[in-house]
Amino acid sequence: MKKIAIVLLILIFSVSLYSQDADTPKETPSDDPTSSALGDQIYQEVVLEDFEKTEYSDKDVSIRVTRDQKVSIALRDVFPAPVKDSKKYLGVKVYGRQGDYITVTFPKKLIIEKHCQSISMWVYGKNFSGELSLILQDADKKIHRLSFGKLNFLGWRKLTVRLTKDIRQEDKYLSQHREMAILKLIYNPSSLKRLPSWNFFYVDDISAKVRDKYKDEQDDDW
Repeated sequence: MKKIAIVLLILIFSVSLYSQDADTPKETPSDDPTSSALGDQIYQEVVLEDFEKTEYSDKDVSIRVTRDQKVSIALRDVFPAPVKDSKKYLGVKVYGRQGDYITVTFPKKLIIEKHCQSISMWVYGKNFSGELSLILQDADKKIHRLSFGKLNFLGWRKLTVRLTKDIRQEDKYLSQHREMAILKLIYNPSSLKRLPSWNFFYVDDISAKVRDKYKDEQDDDW
């Protein structure tokens, strides 16, 4: 009888241990190296334009017009983005309607020399549903439109777009140095009204998340 009781206790204890082990979640490694702690450490965020020193004027902006549309830009210094040392930012006002678009050409190209994972910028929305985009020239001189979405929110918000694999940026040869450039900012007003209406938005710190490019430094001539 004692032997039977001992055997039953051993069986109950074994089942209990198996049940606890089965309920314990197993950690699985991520297949995405950029999502790991090490992947995040190799990237750093660099500011391409902080609007603190570069001068902007209405000659840097244009609009596709049909009749009464207007657009104007100016550097402002009241209530900048919540970024360290930020004092100035770019203000844009557009008198337009759906189907129009305005183009802000940067006085100097915003050059990206390293491998870029994503591009960000701080935007102050005024609850207008217009769409904001950047025009990027990749290392093959191909033009890409990067959409940051609609500005139907109020206040400062950091918007980010991740670069896709079809955007070429790596160097092809050891002695070749290739780079990308952000050329323009595009805004498409959105209004259900037949007549134009005023849209306002503000832009601060345009930045890129980058790492050093991987280089083949092996000499195969052996």
